[in-house]
Amino acid sequence: MAASGKEVKSLDLAARTIDLTTALLKATASTGSLVKGAWEIGQWLGREKLNQYELLDCMERATGLVYANKNGQELFDEIIRGLDTQPVGPLFLKQSGSLGRLMAGDPNLSWVVSTVACLFQHHRNENLVTDTLTSLIMKCHRSRQQESLPVQDTGVYNFEQTRVRAVVKKIVLSVWFNVVNTGCDTIPLPQELQSVCSRGHYLEPDDFGIVANIITSHCPSEAIIKTTHLLRDVILWLLLHYDGTIVVTVSGHITYKVELGNQRRQIEVRVKSACPEDGSCSSTGGESYEIHRHISGNFEEFFTGHSISGFTDVPPRPGIRQKLYDIPRPYPSDSKIRRKGIQVRLRQTALSIMKWMLDVPLHPQVGFSSPGFSAQPGKQQTAEEPITISHVLKRTPAMINLEWGTFPAFQTVFLNTSPEVLGFSTGDPSTTATYLETWGIERQVALILNYFPILEDMLTSVSVECLCAECSESDRRRVAGQNPQKSRLCPKPGCLKRLALEEILLLLAHGVADGFGVRDASSISDVSPIVRGMATLLIQLIHEKRIYWDTWFMVASCVYLGCPFQQPVQDTHPAFGGTSFAAIQYGNLATVAPWLDLTKEITIQGCFGLIGSRGRLGVITRSNDQHAQFRSVEENLAIIETENTEDTTSFCSRYKKAASLIDHRSKMNIDESPVESDVILYQTDDIFYRLLLRIKTQSHWRIVDPSDALNGVIRILPSTSCQHDLGTPEAPEIEPLSAMVYTMDEVLGRWPDMIQSYSTSKSEDTNRKTGVFHLTSILDTHLKKNVALALSVCPTAVPNCPDSACMTCTLNYAKQAKREPLRDGESGNLANRYIINLLPRLAEQDVTVQHRFLEGPKTPAAE
Repeated sequence: MAASGKEVKSLDLAARTIDLTTALLKATASTGSLVKGAWEIGQWLGREKLNQYELLDCMERATGLVYANKNGQELFDEIIRGLDTQPVGPLFLKQSGSLGRLMAGDPNLSWVVSTVACLFQHHRNENLVTDTLTSLIMKCHRSRQQESLPVQDTGVYNFEQTRVRAVVKKIVLSVWFNVVNTGCDTIPLPQELQSVCSRGHYLEPDDFGIVANIITSHCPSEAIIKTTHLLRDVILWLLLHYDGTIVVTVSGHITYKVELGNQRRQIEVRVKSACPEDGSCSSTGGESYEIHRHISGNFEEFFTGHSISGFTDVPPRPGIRQKLYDIPRPYPSDSKIRRKGIQVRLRQTALSIMKWMLDVPLHPQVGFSSPGFSAQPGKQQTAEEPITISHVLKRTPAMINLEWGTFPAFQTVFLNTSPEVLGFSTGDPSTTATYLETWGIERQVALILNYFPILEDMLTSVSVECLCAECSESDRRRVAGQNPQKSRLCPKPGCLKRLALEEILLLLAHGVADGFGVRDASSISDVSPIVRGMATLLIQLIHEKRIYWDTWFMVASCVYLGCPFQQPVQDTHPAFGGTSFAAIQYGNLATVAPWLDLTKEITIQGCFGLIGSRGRLGVITRSNDQHAQFRSVEENLAIIETENTEDTTSFCSRYKKAASLIDHRSKMNIDESPVESDVILYQTDDIFYRLLLRIKTQSHWRIVDPSDALNGVIRILPSTSCQHDLGTPEAPEIEPLSAMVYTMDEVLGRWPDMIQSYSTSKSEDTNRKTGVFHLTSILDTHLKKNVALALSVCPTAVPNCPDSACMTCTLNYAKQAKREPLRDGESGNLANRYIINLLPRLAEQDVTVQHRFLEGPKTPAAE
């Protein structure tokens, strides 16, 4: 494993510090890092569908225009070394090959990355960031060509700028995906400067380009910038790129001073006055600024400008990673949805629903085979059924402990009804699955409202403040003394109720991500994928009464990565056939299922979690001992699914294993044989990949589905201990029984050692007297244990520790054990019993919790 990690690192060293422009020009005649850089650029051009000459033209214009200072260099160092080098299970990580990340290693172009990261500190709108960077490049390039002084280009069409802008937008998005969204941030604006104005003031793109160009190209010694308000974007950009001393004064008082290099250069930013602490300042008249430069001992006015601000209606939102539960609100600052009373009500509603969700009892999946649980929403947790959603999450969501307040106890959160609004029975999950695929968010929310009276009550209270036609009609009927009937239809876009509903679903999605172990959230520009994903999760929980790993993992990944929501594809899709989602790549950030690593222990407690990593997922492929190649997934968006376990029916039917007799005197040997694993990764669609986990022993190489290891843990029966008098020196005698004892090599090649038949009914082979015991040798590693669990997920299997139970008690317990097959046709003879013998350290588990969990509901749900 360590050697493979070094190989990944060596594969990544080539593109650390290169001249990208030279690499693009001389790729065919160069080797080493230049060829590596050109190859990465070529890959990026192909993905973005750009012409190399357009990219070259843009890069030549931007080369050497600005250079970052020591603050900017810290960002570049973090980008270059910001890789999680530890493998995540069978997957490895490599730095992204996107242009946005490669530019950080080019001394002449790295300023583009720091400028984009600086602008995203204040704005999530990539179009605004694109316009700002394009304006700066064009104005600085004209100054380098000794053209006339900068003028505002508003309203003037420039075909060169239009061509450059198309390339710049691709670069901006690449920087966001592969740098900003991964958590590589610039230094924040110092607190002394943030306190000058809590709201923030910014320049329009054209004005920002003018100011930055003048300071860079026309102020070699000292300069003064006079502004009415503190311009956050300009100040932060100077802190990253100005080579000299920066002094900020507010009403004549020195608020901030820092030395960043050349002592002969100094810029003073004079702010007229601080803004009111309540943020009531206004820039309706625009942001005025004056630039004075030092010439022959005097400061002379060089340029005066007036920026017509476009940020007055909708406050700007940062594009960097955000704290959990910091919900984006893309609506005006004076919107009623921002009122404190409504916000308190929304958070209380979300908190009540989340507390209810965490207490939903669970039991092993019934009626479906993908990883997950069957749920009993509406049933109170009892001592006999201790497993709830809170147990399977990696951690308890922090929102439970936030002081948001709660509703009175008499407030009904969930109502276990059976609505007929969809035109099909509640117990028809296949129809519901079709509904989730074909219906929009409006009908999904309409179904959810039937189950949550607390949501209906919240929408009713919010509708009083709404001025849309539907809410106004309801208010008119209320004033007229008529009792308007509660509408269970999803509010239309633009309605205050719709905004409130989306905020609640976003808060719940953040709670799910928090439960998966996510620490922060991506700054998304479109909330609709997360809203749709959370609505799907709730419908599956309350209507289908199921918890699917794929849906919960995807919702948590959407919050963490900012990726679109995706459900498993239908059987008509070319990528159909994967068993479950194992990893998701989005830009230079990825999430991986922890159960993918079979070398570690898998438990029910906390099994719903994820591992977030910076880098590009892939596998190491070797042609021989001397050469290795890193095969990675697509950067923009890639979903890795697991592959079904390889069928060994043909081998088992041709080379049948003979049964032998065992009794109370039989002893199991410890299996210390070596077991290895490797992976195969291939692409099945534009965004879907298939991961084949291959387990290797001396005689067998077999594809094993790691998601079945999670299924095996969920469904495994508890182990037993001796039930007879412990003082008895020997185990009670029993008649010899027919059994097969397997080494790990035989387990991999044969288990479950039966002929698959998809016509087997549950009534067949139920005579327990005809069954055969299948026993493993004593397994000594987690990898062997997890493989055995995955291969015995369908028949009745029990774990056993020979140190705790004698052979007599083990066989008697296994004979009485019973569980339903996970998949029809894959359990073989229902009378067969499988015993997985383990060392004591591998057999540790909470027997009481496991036993009560597997008992399931008292009255099984009709599936």
